[in-house]
Amino acid sequence: MATFLFASVAIEAHTTNPLPIAARLVERGHTVLWYSGKAFHDRIAAVGAVPMPYVDALDFSGGDLFDFFPEFVGQAGPKMIGKAFADIFVGHAPQRVADLRRITAAHKVDAMLTEGLSFGVGMLSELDGIPWATFADGPLTYGDADTPPFGPGLLPMGGPVGRLRNRLIKTVAAKTIFADAERAYRRIRTDLGLPRDRRTALESLSSPMLHLQACTPSFEYPRKALPAHVHWIGGLRPDPKEWQRPAWWSRLERSDRPVVHVTQGSLRPDLTELIVPTLRALANEPVLQVVTTGGASVADVEAALGGPLPANAIVVPWIPYDELLSKAQVFVTNGGYTGVTLALAHGVPIVQAGTTEEKAENAARIQWSGVGLRLGKTHPSPDKVRGAVRRVLSEPSFRDAAGRIQAEMAQHDAANEAADLLEGLARRA
Repeated sequence: MATFLFASVAIEAHTTNPLPIAARLVERGHTVLWYSGKAFHDRIAAVGAVPMPYVDALDFSGGDLFDFFPEFVGQAGPKMIGKAFADIFVGHAPQRVADLRRITAAHKVDAMLTEGLSFGVGMLSELDGIPWATFADGPLTYGDADTPPFGPGLLPMGGPVGRLRNRLIKTVAAKTIFADAERAYRRIRTDLGLPRDRRTALESLSSPMLHLQACTPSFEYPRKALPAHVHWIGGLRPDPKEWQRPAWWSRLERSDRPVVHVTQGSLRPDLTELIVPTLRALANEPVLQVVTTGGASVADVEAALGGPLPANAIVVPWIPYDELLSKAQVFVTNGGYTGVTLALAHGVPIVQAGTTEEKAENAARIQWSGVGLRLGKTHPSPDKVRGAVRRVLSEPSFRDAAGRIQAEMAQHDAANEAADLLEGLARRA
């Protein structure tokens, strides 16, 4: 049996998404050590893995990210992405290497898995010869001449003009958006005694040994020469678990109105971004709104709304996405990759708003694949939301496109496929 070391940045989705992968490995008799934020240790232990704490690295789990990083308040788009890479993802790499080396000194590790944002895992692999893999619960970052560079959320453009545009944007992004991250990446490698990397910091996000892409080809821009170690595994869906259905669940079962699931993800606590505009937009529409807040109460939402909830709205802190999306006809979201791919696994078309983090890239893929509409604003107006929901409900092309990806995803079992591939990586080592 092998010992695997998982490493995840202290963000909800990036840590909870691979829980089923760890569970499958444990069920097969392997040991899984997991370097993660303390807020996730109970969930990690529940699947049989062994949680390992951050020591030198900053543990910003279990709280509002803006409390830890107030300098990000009010930032969005490429500027925010560049700063996050420079200051957090790349910037914390030396501390991660130090922490991970304590673990590998005490345990013989056969292979490692990370989500890619935990810069330092690949550096440790180079230093100590431990093979490593990455999984992507975000857009595929492998580029080619015909693929728009990551960051601004551009759509593909064919031909010589498109290739020229891509080269220019990539050059500008390297000198502006990712310049600080690139300097930090090269400095850290030098400090660790590693040679200069021919890849950029962004290109080093993905392991050159094994990469698990958590979607299917129809939701990703085509590449002419994707490396053989890149594997499509379908959406990372959570394992089913027991939960108590609320009393209002029967309303979903017998509703003759379309169910609209609304969320703005776990990283965005400002209810006025998407939840309030959507509640106002759909208040008088013939739909049933089910809003999950990620923590905020009904009283919190009503305070942000400035009055009582609309009669056609249900607001709860949390409901299992898989359960709720199985009842939904539209998914209104700020565009987090996990929610988007889960919606597509159920064939649910999408209305997307949000430009923070990597949301512009996810939005571009929603538009390109035809599975929904992107609004292009973090704070959309109620009129825009209403018009988009009406279109997605009335035009069958969106549900048809989502259904095609659903059929593709149904051919995959992401957790078991990932476990198979990680076992192969450990054996090759």
